[in-house]
Amino acid sequence: MHILLLIVYGTLASVAIWRMPFLRKSGIRPGWLWILYIAHVLTGWLHNWIAYHYFPDHGDIWNYFTLSFLYRHRLLSEFNLFLSDNSTWTYITHNGIVFIQMILDLLSGDDMNINTLLFAFPVFLGNVALFRVFRRRFAEDTLAATTVFWLPSVLFWTACIYREGMLFMLLGFLFYHLDRVFTNSAGRPRRPLICCVALFLLIAYFRMAVAIILVPAILVWYWIDHPLRRPGRYTLAASLIVLLLTISAPPLREPLIRLVTTEQASFLVLEGRSRLPLPALDGTLNSIWRAFPAAIRNGYFEPIPGSGGQPIYLAFSIELLVVWLTVLLAAVYAIRPRTPRPPDGGNSFTPESLPATVPGTRPATAFPAACLLFALTGMLTIGFFVPFAGTIVRYRSIYLPFLLAPALHTLRHLPGIKSLNRWLRSRKWIFR
Repeated sequence: MHILLLIVYGTLASVAIWRMPFLRKSGIRPGWLWILYIAHVLTGWLHNWIAYHYFPDHGDIWNYFTLSFLYRHRLLSEFNLFLSDNSTWTYITHNGIVFIQMILDLLSGDDMNINTLLFAFPVFLGNVALFRVFRRRFAEDTLAATTVFWLPSVLFWTACIYREGMLFMLLGFLFYHLDRVFTNSAGRPRRPLICCVALFLLIAYFRMAVAIILVPAILVWYWIDHPLRRPGRYTLAASLIVLLLTISAPPLREPLIRLVTTEQASFLVLEGRSRLPLPALDGTLNSIWRAFPAAIRNGYFEPIPGSGGQPIYLAFSIELLVVWLTVLLAAVYAIRPRTPRPPDGGNSFTPESLPATVPGTRPATAFPAACLLFALTGMLTIGFFVPFAGTIVRYRSIYLPFLLAPALHTLRHLPGIKSLNRWLRSRKWIFR
């Protein structure tokens, strides 16, 4: 029965990949989209196997699957216990993945492999949505756009039924609809705006910290691309001053610090093999400053090669090292003074020396800044809250494309990357 369901759902997903207008407009040939989707599913199955055999107590992913049976029983037979399991907003948000597993169980006949296959399809659609935004905003930079597909930690942690998969999917659709709203010169279309609000609320449901750090990134994206007139600038400056003064006031600052302290404490009481040093917060501003160096080290750079306690973390350490080397090279390249030279060494530019643009694309200006602000702030937040290398790798995975893609786009004129982008664009059997 389960094999038959697996074949049926796999066939339906394959047909959808060939026929859905949203996917057909992605710029990737359907055959390659199908290969990417299959790779997504296979990675999810591999993750399930690794978690079952090597993670303590089979990892959270199998715990959610097991809890889905218990919660379904209580929902149908012991409703008072089901209500007690969801008696607070914290319980309701933490049980979000369990609720998704309960729905998938109905469709799969309680089979984890089929659940993973079904879950992978909407997540893959979110990946494609983010790819379309990256390809539009990072014009003529196919390599940067494809980071949503080939980064190992992104694929490994979003291919299985985790919050990271849901968050990455929601972020992809949110940025896709925001791009439509921000580029519509004839007004703000109602449907994309409604979608943006709904997606933002869902992100807040699955992880409030991600929603909070999204706000300044979205505002930077909008304000740089849509400069305010002088009265608006004064209003914005006054609002920011009032906000800073409000945050500086102890009666309003202290509840915020206590909230951060409580969130960190929920992680510090846990046990794990990959624990990292992280000073405990005590609800004071001084404790925030004491934890700041450790938060930077953990959120941005852990696990370093050789730490973490698990062999699989070495792969993620190497990936992170490559990402930061790329970012460092991009930073040096961006600040290095350069004198533009035409390719022929003459005194005039040729058409080939000008930045390339294609129809339907926009120059990348505010968008890279928004991506970097979102990624760097999110990774720092993880460093403050999480003292475990494995959890840090998982939480950080959704931010890495937003960090790496702008760096690759900055380096797009380097000979190696330029040649690779030219090669990718010429593969008409892959990209339209």
